[in-house]
Amino acid sequence: MIGADPAPLASAEPSGPVHWPSVLPEDTDQAWADLREWVEQLVARYALDSRTLPPCWFRHNGHVEALVALRDAERACFGPTAPATGGMDWFRSLWEIEHRLIEWSARTQCSIHEHRPDPCPAWRIDEAEWERFVAADVAAREQRCVEEELAAT
Repeated sequence: MIGADPAPLASAEPSGPVHWPSVLPEDTDQAWADLREWVEQLVARYALDSRTLPPCWFRHNGHVEALVALRDAERACFGPTAPATGGMDWFRSLWEIEHRLIEWSARTQCSIHEHRPDPCPAWRIDEAEWERFVAADVAAREQRCVEEELAAT
């Protein structure tokens, strides 16, 4: 609708971006319900298919956090203080996240009828190497501080 007041979109939602891992237990049911409603509207508005967003999207943390970020971007792009370029900013955000979702969905090969879990990381950090690296980094930073103090005097 041309000239529609975007305030309901902005005011009906919490302000600021949502950090999904920090959603409190008492807010989780409503957070999931709100996200599901928004995702279902997104799928309908843009005719997203299961290669982009499988029906088991909620079982893939990457999908969930990307969709939360995309919802936050939409709020910001169409909020009352958004610039005139907000619509274009929204479509850039949608394009970027849509391509990320396609990549992730291809990795799991989930379909309309089947969920497949995310693959486990194929690597592990060598603890001894990690400790050596951190110790060397600390030493290098300490050395830079000493050199900067000497140069300042």
